[in-house]
Amino acid sequence: MKINQLSKSVGIGVFFLFANLNAQSNEKIIRNFINTDVSFKNKSGADFKIQNEDKSGSLNAEIVNIQQYYNNTPIYKSLAKAVIRDGKVLSLNNNFRQIGNNSIIADKIDKTEALSTALRSVDIKDTGFELLDEKNGDLINLPDNQVASIRFYFERNNSLIPAQLFFINQTKENKFYGILVSLTDGEILEKNNMIDECKFEDNHFAGDTDSTSNHLLTHFNTSVTKKNQTKAATDASYNVFPFPVEAPTFGSRAIVTNPWDLTASPEGWHSNGTSNFSNTYGNNVLAYVDNNASNTAGFSPVSTTTGSLTFDFPFEESASLSAYDNRASAVTNLFYANNMIHDIMYKFGFTESTRNFQSNNFGKGGAGNDAVRAEAFDGSGYNNANFASGYEILNGNGSYTTQAPRMQMYLWNYSVPVKKRLFYTDPTLATRPTVNTGAANFGRPLMETGITGDIIIPSVASGCTALTAGSLTGKIAMVNTTGCGYNIKAKTVQDAGAIGMIVHRTTSNSVTDMNVSNVTNVSIPSIMIPKDEGDFITAELTAGRAVNVNLKDLAVGYKNSSFDNGVMIHEYGHGVSNRLTGQGYSCLTNLEQMGEGWSDFFALMLTNTPSYTATTGRGIATYSVNTAPTALGIRSYRYTTDMSANPFTYGDTNTTGGQPHAVGQIWATMLWDLHWKMAEKYGYNYDVTADPNSGSAKTLQLVMDGLKLQPCNPNFVSGRDAILQADQLAGGADNCLIWNVFARRGLGVNASAGTASSITDQVENFDVPEACILATEDIAKNKAFGIYPNPAKGEFFIKTAPTVGNTTVKVEILDLNGKLVKSLERKKNSSDSISTKGLTRGTYLVVITENGKSNAEKLIVE
Repeated sequence: MKINQLSKSVGIGVFFLFANLNAQSNEKIIRNFINTDVSFKNKSGADFKIQNEDKSGSLNAEIVNIQQYYNNTPIYKSLAKAVIRDGKVLSLNNNFRQIGNNSIIADKIDKTEALSTALRSVDIKDTGFELLDEKNGDLINLPDNQVASIRFYFERNNSLIPAQLFFINQTKENKFYGILVSLTDGEILEKNNMIDECKFEDNHFAGDTDSTSNHLLTHFNTSVTKKNQTKAATDASYNVFPFPVEAPTFGSRAIVTNPWDLTASPEGWHSNGTSNFSNTYGNNVLAYVDNNASNTAGFSPVSTTTGSLTFDFPFEESASLSAYDNRASAVTNLFYANNMIHDIMYKFGFTESTRNFQSNNFGKGGAGNDAVRAEAFDGSGYNNANFASGYEILNGNGSYTTQAPRMQMYLWNYSVPVKKRLFYTDPTLATRPTVNTGAANFGRPLMETGITGDIIIPSVASGCTALTAGSLTGKIAMVNTTGCGYNIKAKTVQDAGAIGMIVHRTTSNSVTDMNVSNVTNVSIPSIMIPKDEGDFITAELTAGRAVNVNLKDLAVGYKNSSFDNGVMIHEYGHGVSNRLTGQGYSCLTNLEQMGEGWSDFFALMLTNTPSYTATTGRGIATYSVNTAPTALGIRSYRYTTDMSANPFTYGDTNTTGGQPHAVGQIWATMLWDLHWKMAEKYGYNYDVTADPNSGSAKTLQLVMDGLKLQPCNPNFVSGRDAILQADQLAGGADNCLIWNVFARRGLGVNASAGTASSITDQVENFDVPEACILATEDIAKNKAFGIYPNPAKGEFFIKTAPTVGNTTVKVEILDLNGKLVKSLERKKNSSDSISTKGLTRGTYLVVITENGKSNAEKLIVE
């Protein structure tokens, strides 16, 4: 593609500078560019500070992220991205605000008042919070009662409004928000849930982003010894489902030894450079059980050997076994998977300087202090998985405000025929047949450790009328199904002192789950039992006999997402896409953002197998939802290049309502198509780390580079253009291939994303650039031979029908005046390239002669 075409494709704000400025710093290079480029002449006050610099090996360039400032205060989401190579600016995309004529609005309320407004907006009580100043830096793993904040200007209607960005984390309710509040009138300017949540009971698959526990990293002192070693890493082995095995239904466990990449993890997986760990903690990941949903470190398996580390624990699943029997093996697999993703993504550019997840960054840039807290058997619910990306924010004074990420992995109870949650403590009653129970989506979910108490029927059996305060203290209230909503019943008995609620379904021996939306005032657990069991308990109580029960959930027959490598890759992928886009936080919040799509794509890429082909149907989370490996999983269609099996096109985004998973699966479909088309050209390799020249590795690299190059709040068009720019910066060899892949699904050259505020005005288009039409037609119309890539950069190849023997063809290249500029002979079956070096940009005629018969094809040289 020509430079002017690239400039058009990646949008306004891409500029090129050809002066050689090798000896200058990137900041000076960029300032000189801004001062001399015509596009900045009307942007007075375009001051900035560099946020991070990524020396990209794949692009042979430095990607520099820039934050615009005014009077030493950053302007919210006013960002620029410079690509610098050999001391010159190749491109500079920016959305810098015009400041010269802006009026600056003065503060009218203080930060404390603004914080109160922010807390009320997310239904968090405005009590006991300590506001931490952004200049303190290193605000890692804040307790619930501390809030980090940063002052910004917010541009609106040609004015700069002072605003405060608050990062509010309340782990007790699993809430983590970034809220921007105006300091002029307290208006909520932006509110982002920083938890990408994946609630599957609604057929959704998101990533949930929550925050941290009390200085969690410094509390991991169990099984720790100070080290002073010269060896790079202590030997370690793990009995896990090794990549690319997606989950237990896809393959068997195996012992893997020292699976780390020492470039990505210089001290291995059990050391942060100053401390050795003999459990599932390390520099990249801290894995443990959090079954009580406290977001603090729980059980973490310890090596069964000394010296070398051995994590070999039993694993067995069946409809009659508790998922808790696999506690040690699950956390081991969770630790292994997170570390594997870290090391693989590191090879493709998710490194310290790009805000990756490590405690110790070994002086390679970034903030550090943000290893992933990976929580198994998470006690805040079922049928879910989430990832809180956290943030690394470089403050104006050079310090960092940092929040470590957290992954929460849940148990899944899909298609489990009997869910037992009612256990009698009396030995005689305990022999009663197991009964199925329903659960509630409000209040505290029941886990392995439950609640114990005597059952009591309240004076108002429906639980719909206020009860005497204290009348149910310490009791488990049993109510019937009549009269009012389940949440109202639960709130009524809770207010009377009950520690739990049983709903007796008096009309049926079948039970249902009790799902009520947006209930925040109930904290006790609730279950439903069938008619006959409730009648039995009622008869016992009527006879004056006490019925003492334990309400808990032993997860018999449940699946554990800590064994689902695909789901864990998906969740970690949220961290990758969030940290690489824009300033690394709150830049994937628009309606058309593709976060779920990148996560699905990463999961597919890292769980490929040698037997997969372009048309193999791939589901997502098939193991966790208790279905066969060939099943659909949790998406509308399986991923495949076969458009009769997956017909998604860009126009389908108009019907998604902005639901992140519905939008994301369309984007992932396009990326999956791109992978297989690149694999067709360069070769397929299920192991993306094995050969950087395979089509599989090249595609993952393009997508990672595209994340770095795209703007804050990208849409499908700007995401596509970032991938095209990544290809251009790497030499442009696959320009037309990329265009054809996206155009096939409606993201062609004239596709439009519409307005950022709408998810119903996208326009699909199936056209490719004119130059790519020439290349496609040349090969399609003559099956004897074709030339590719076309346009060519530096070289092209001849595609011929295969023949037996050593047939020779003559190749001549003529300019448009008919002048012969190059001539050679070659074997017809040769796969060698033909160089275009020395040819000026333009259109040529390639004449190939075989046995006296000639064919001519157009060739564009760039």
